[in-house]
Amino acid sequence: MNIDFIKKMELEITSDCNAACPGCARTQNLHRLEVTRFSLDDLKRILPDERHIRDKDISLCGVLGDPMIHPQVVDITEYLLSNGAQVTISTNAGIAPIETWEKLGKLSGIYGRNFILMACIDGHRETNHIYRVNTKFDVIERNLNAFNKYAYKGPLNKNRWVFIVFDHNEHEIEAAKEHAKMLGFQFYIRTGMRNSINTWIAKLGKKNNIQEKKITTTGHKEHKRKSEVIELDKIIAEKKVDKAVLDTLVCKFVHDGELFINAQQEMWPCCYLWDSMFWGKEDIANKYAEFGKGWNSLKDKSIEEIMIHPYYTKVLADSWNPEHNKHMKRCIRTCAKNKAYQNVMVEQK
Repeated sequence: MNIDFIKKMELEITSDCNAACPGCARTQNLHRLEVTRFSLDDLKRILPDERHIRDKDISLCGVLGDPMIHPQVVDITEYLLSNGAQVTISTNAGIAPIETWEKLGKLSGIYGRNFILMACIDGHRETNHIYRVNTKFDVIERNLNAFNKYAYKGPLNKNRWVFIVFDHNEHEIEAAKEHAKMLGFQFYIRTGMRNSINTWIAKLGKKNNIQEKKITTTGHKEHKRKSEVIELDKIIAEKKVDKAVLDTLVCKFVHDGELFINAQQEMWPCCYLWDSMFWGKEDIANKYAEFGKGWNSLKDKSIEEIMIHPYYTKVLADSWNPEHNKHMKRCIRTCAKNKAYQNVMVEQK
């Protein structure tokens, strides 16, 4: 197994963020957070040449942080693009100087369809700040205009506005869709399992005047496969995970050739298992303790060296069996039934 096996990477280049989204692990578990980032030099060590980058789908994602808050986001993006990657930046679009957005727009103009800006904006002027707490729509609008001034606008343009529909923002879908069209962006509705199953409380306002807003998702706005995940939860709780269930599991690493690198420069099969480690779920730290400290650290090991670790070559797949001593229920819940749990994005023409 070598780097050619990897088709897609998610890079969390920073764990810092300007927003306080109520459904985010960062907001809910702030006391556990180590705010950190890796630099362009770190990235060049992790992905040292074109072979590690070319033709790979690389996403600068926001599991705990927003990539646009990173001071080297332009340099990192250019390094990846210049070495042949398709790069997607996923952002709330409410941070970074105008100059940064203009520079990214110019990269879009140069690299065209190989660079995608995914602006996660859940509402319009009236409602976006309710879930994307601490963001300001006028700042978002300014930033997108700065980007769009230089961005690629050809027929293969894939820049997009991604809108999670909640009960409180459904009435602004058309306004957001028209705004996206004006920018030349595709417009997507994203349906998430987490917000279909959970209810959150957004804390809005300033310290001396905090107002709480319940975030709900009901009816047709819910994830269409919610019942399948509820069924999986029942199967897991009743310890009835059998071969028939395991045969429906599609692993991001094993089956899709994908990996996730967090801001601490640790390599994980997916963001879900890193999320479990961050939360301390299912005693994961103790289950993995025998691997030793830094077993998946890219600070002193290469991707290829970690890929041949027994965890990646055997233990990960074996651990899907509930009888295994490193079994993580999270793997079943998020990736069984052909990834029933995972987000669905549908373009709205």
